[in-house]
Amino acid sequence: MILEENQLAKLTLDVFRDQRFTQPVGRWQAQFNPTELSFGLKNRYTNEQPAGASKPATSYAGGEPDELTVEFFFDGTGVVEAAETVRARLQALLALTRFQPESHAPYYVRLHWGDFVFPGVMLSADVTYHLFDRQGEPVRARVKATFQEVIEPDDLAKTERRESSDLYQTWLVRAGDTIDGIAHRVYGAVEFWRPVAEANHLANPRSLVPGTVLVLPPKAG
Repeated sequence: MILEENQLAKLTLDVFRDQRFTQPVGRWQAQFNPTELSFGLKNRYTNEQPAGASKPATSYAGGEPDELTVEFFFDGTGVVEAAETVRARLQALLALTRFQPESHAPYYVRLHWGDFVFPGVMLSADVTYHLFDRQGEPVRARVKATFQEVIEPDDLAKTERRESSDLYQTWLVRAGDTIDGIAHRVYGAVEFWRPVAEANHLANPRSLVPGTVLVLPPKAG
């Protein structure tokens, strides 16, 4: 998108049929740019109660997709020139939430405004009509739309390394767990039991006590 000097960049939704954003089907442009963008970030944690403990052990269980909330304003009173009615522009936006038979899912969108880009899907849209003409047609409306981030698995693998040198995990020991079994499940090889034992200063690594929370160091290399 090339803009002339002093030309206003409009918030735009490029619409795609597939999650990899390779099959474009159209474009939707906001009539007015929003006055703010709201982001929601969330992590998940698990709480498990070790035997004999007064409080649960909290472990990081992963992150949730980011969410972006945008409020769109529609005006059909003639204050600004508009080629489409408020109802038509609304229907085009709300179509992004509807099931598509070809892909068996709603459309994917890439929201961009200037240098800001957010790839995702529209989770929800709350519509409020503010003004109607004499025939009952809406001439002003607001839509509060929430988008959920979509990241391709390949891109996620490039940006998030679960074997990063600064990433530690925890393990709640249950009855029947063995240190070499834990090593095999976490690292894929039983010989990694030794770094686990050393990281937890285990006097007898062959005898684990159920309810113990082990620190699992990152895999070297």
